[in-house]
Amino acid sequence: MRSLSNASSVSGAATSALGSSSSPIKEPPMILSTWGIGWQTPLLMLGPYIFALALAVAHLLIFQYLDGKEADGLNAIFPQTYVSTTSNIIANVFGFSLRAALAVAFVQYLWYLLRAEAMKVSTIELLFSIRSNLFVFFQPAALRATPVLFMLALLMWLSQIVISFPPGAITVSSTQRIFYKMIEIPTFNASFIGNGSGIDADRLSLQVLVAEPPIGFSIGQFNDNRNTNLINRLARQLLNSGETLATPSPCGPNCTYNLDFEGPWMTCTTSNTTKFLNSIAPPYPIYQGEWTSAPTASRGPSRYNGTYTLANFNSTTLTPVYADRRGTIGYANGTLLVQADNIICSPGRATFKVNNTYNGNVLTRFFTVTPNDKLINLAITTYHGTVKVPGMQAAAGYGFGTTPANWSNDALAYYRDQNIMTIFSSMMSWLNGSFMAYPVSYEPSQSSDLNDTMTNLAWREEITTTSTGLAYRASARNGTIIDSTRFNTAFGQYAASTPAPPSFNITQDLINEYLFNLTLSIMTAYGQWKTTVNATQSISINIYTFSQPLNLILPYFISLGITLPFIFVGFLALLKNGVSATDGSFMQIITTSTGSAILDRAAAGGCLGGDESVPKELKDLRIKFGEIISRGDPGTVKRAGFGAEGEVTNLRKGEKYGIARWI
Repeated sequence: MRSLSNASSVSGAATSALGSSSSPIKEPPMILSTWGIGWQTPLLMLGPYIFALALAVAHLLIFQYLDGKEADGLNAIFPQTYVSTTSNIIANVFGFSLRAALAVAFVQYLWYLLRAEAMKVSTIELLFSIRSNLFVFFQPAALRATPVLFMLALLMWLSQIVISFPPGAITVSSTQRIFYKMIEIPTFNASFIGNGSGIDADRLSLQVLVAEPPIGFSIGQFNDNRNTNLINRLARQLLNSGETLATPSPCGPNCTYNLDFEGPWMTCTTSNTTKFLNSIAPPYPIYQGEWTSAPTASRGPSRYNGTYTLANFNSTTLTPVYADRRGTIGYANGTLLVQADNIICSPGRATFKVNNTYNGNVLTRFFTVTPNDKLINLAITTYHGTVKVPGMQAAAGYGFGTTPANWSNDALAYYRDQNIMTIFSSMMSWLNGSFMAYPVSYEPSQSSDLNDTMTNLAWREEITTTSTGLAYRASARNGTIIDSTRFNTAFGQYAASTPAPPSFNITQDLINEYLFNLTLSIMTAYGQWKTTVNATQSISINIYTFSQPLNLILPYFISLGITLPFIFVGFLALLKNGVSATDGSFMQIITTSTGSAILDRAAAGGCLGGDESVPKELKDLRIKFGEIISRGDPGTVKRAGFGAEGEVTNLRKGEKYGIARWI
């Protein structure tokens, strides 16, 4: 051992070097270790735990706040990448804080055990390395030595797995968000005359207006080629396809809006009767339709001067009931009984309330209708059928003016009903005419007896083949296309196994459905009438969804709950030890392992370090941290340190431990 005088000389030399002329400092008679736990160790144990608890609560609150918020777009609270990175950082810092608190508790309890009982040096080595070497968990000696310390270390390892779950508690999902906005959409307004001038009234009319100086206008005809006969082409296309023109959504792929407008509406009466066609040779007119319209008066007195128009649609369809064989093969004296269904319809106006719903850009419409009135008499008795509108003519020359004219209520009503009548005429003109057909029997077997009665009858279309082998339809007469519409029950049936003979069913509902669809197509094709409506938009957005809250709550708070008892054990160990233990401190190793001669000799064989050079004698040596008995230091100063069994006894709290002179 060194004497304290050596230390004194060193101290004096240091004093001389500083240029001090004072007398030498008196050395202390003894150097003592200090009892006390201080404030750093309790703070290092409790502070990270509280911080981990705060992080868990903060992570929970953040996810609750983000729940339902937009994940991208202009209204996004945080970008997805930021949320993912922040979640991983919080989870990792939580795990780090929890392990930091457990590490301090681990060290306090480990040193408590080192004081409580003697253990082999190899076992102590396992306990010191259990937090950094996973293979120690497979050493039974570590579990037998201290199950509590073993479980504490295991919790530190498992916490690294636990923190991988909380970031997955929040996901990004697609949802529909409802928004309301005013949008401009096409509509139909038969009364709209723009700024009221003749130019605007003519431009917005479905039929050409003819200037009648100096008092007003009259109505032109379809052969005026208005908009390249657009309305006639629309009507034919609609009748053939059975569908309206495609209407792109004005408010996104998923939205709803309501539209109110006044449009054409037929009011019909029906009747039926049966009759024999014995004296008529086939083919028979199984459909006859006549559209009678008087949009303008002839050049002279009108044949009618009433309140409402005499325009009407009158059709008759024939359905075979029974016949004898003569009647089915075309004998003039054959028997053929048919049912004749007649329908007479008058044009009028109705208010439509239409709900338009787009779902994935697929449109579904529902509408209700309230009939208003019949159309007024359009066959007015004035010369040329002129409607009086003062100020409609151009100030100079021929044609319409550009300044607002003086429209009367009667003139506006005429203008409105004439536009609606144009829609009727464009569609009903294609239904005007007749369709001829032959009766045919579909009975499975037919006798040769011409008097046999057959009831399973239908009509056969008249197809003619020319001498050059060309086939052409001879059934449709006078320009009708009735057979290519949904009025024909064979519409859309194209299966060889299913007979689809021509047969016609003219109903008020189907006529009005066609008129409704034609008006909608006119809105889209013309685009000259606009209105503003309130649309309900359902927009697909990505939102944060706190879909798996247990993925956050259970890992965090179960870990905190399990950790708390170990923190408590660490505090108890710290209080019982009376001094704090430092984790991984080289100075602590030096000060606690130099008092035992037996330990010095055993450790000398492995002085180079490394597991390979440690002698078996040292590994098997049972040591304990306590008061070294064998050292006889003068006075009341005791020496504490690691020593072999028999060299040390239990430390006595409050006793003076240290040295009275330098060794």
